[in-house]
Amino acid sequence: MIHKIKKIDKHGKALMVNVWQFLKDYSVMNVAIGVIVANVAKDLVDALVKGLFLPLINLFFPEHSLTNLIIKINGVAFNLGNIINNFLTFIIVILILYFVVKKLVKDDRFIKLVAGEKKQEQKS
Repeated sequence: MIHKIKKIDKHGKALMVNVWQFLKDYSVMNVAIGVIVANVAKDLVDALVKGLFLPLINLFFPEHSLTNLIIKINGVAFNLGNIINNFLTFIIVILILYFVVKKLVKDDRFIKLVAGEKKQEQKS
């Protein structure tokens, strides 16, 4: 029985080493951090759209709230306000990504930094 426990323990350690190596080799942690940052950035953009852009648009349409814009045709309700809200969020995210990526690609220091890190990893 003790022999079986030692055998399982050795396999468990090997499994953990393999899992950790997989996480490092495929940059899973970097992707996870990117997903978390992207989620927080989306929350920020949602707040900007709902707190800044939609009220500005509502200044031009004072009688109707854009977020509550619903058109009914033959008893079927189409929530256009929700579509416009999500479209504005999408456009803002795309613009932010465009300018950030363009700046990073244009900046040679960033490219050299990434290339330098890759070379150091290959030497190890």
